[in-house]
Amino acid sequence: MNRKILFLTLVVFITSTVHLIAQTDTIPKLITDRPKQTVYPTIVPTGSLQIETGFIYETKSDDEFNIENIIVGPTVLRYGLFESLELRLAGSYQSRNVYIKESSLDSTFAGMGSVTVGIKIFVIKEKGLRPEMAFLADMTLRQIGEERLKPTFSYPVAKIVASHTLSNKFLFGYNLGFAYNGETPDGFFIYSVALSYNITTKLAAFIECYGNFDHGNLPNHIIDGGLTYLIRNNFQLDLSAGTGISDNVNKYFINLGFSWRIPG
Repeated sequence: MNRKILFLTLVVFITSTVHLIAQTDTIPKLITDRPKQTVYPTIVPTGSLQIETGFIYETKSDDEFNIENIIVGPTVLRYGLFESLELRLAGSYQSRNVYIKESSLDSTFAGMGSVTVGIKIFVIKEKGLRPEMAFLADMTLRQIGEERLKPTFSYPVAKIVASHTLSNKFLFGYNLGFAYNGETPDGFFIYSVALSYNITTKLAAFIECYGNFDHGNLPNHIIDGGLTYLIRNNFQLDLSAGTGISDNVNKYFINLGFSWRIPG
């Protein structure tokens, strides 16, 4: 089953790439939210639809479980409604294997993950020491998705997203917000920071750290890095990988995908 899903994903990916190579570069360059966790303040142009999708393989482990996830098409659809407002819709298909250490039992299940709806509102342009800023809010819905892959409760996430242009090569971005996990009534603070470097006009690299702080549990921190390559002004490929760096996080993942903006 997993091989069939991967094959279909690659077919769609290659077909889209071949089609888009024939397009011109007369439109503005693509700026995406993936593959980083750090979101930039940029809004999708009015009337345009931006598709950001890919494929993730990750493993997690703690004292009780080993978990292996294959996430096919972790997709965010971004639509520019106004100059300062975009609508967002996110979802994915997942296959998960859970190994229980004490009993040596495992289970595998797959299905549609939970769906998230949200908005991004542009706040202010960068000027001097003042960063470019936007506000992002979304809601993950409990009513949609495979029962074992969706949260117990619907939950919101809200954060301020900002960026500084350090030079024509370096861009520094950071997010700070508050979130819930859909399992308990207690919220927690989330953060992310990322530094991007333009190697060429088409190829860029980044390094990033992100995580959360919760009064009731140990903090989680993850570091990742990757590359993006702009094939055309409205089509970009990306590749990234990361790992947990906290004592209570043993996580590894690899993420590959593409972003495509359809002009309005």
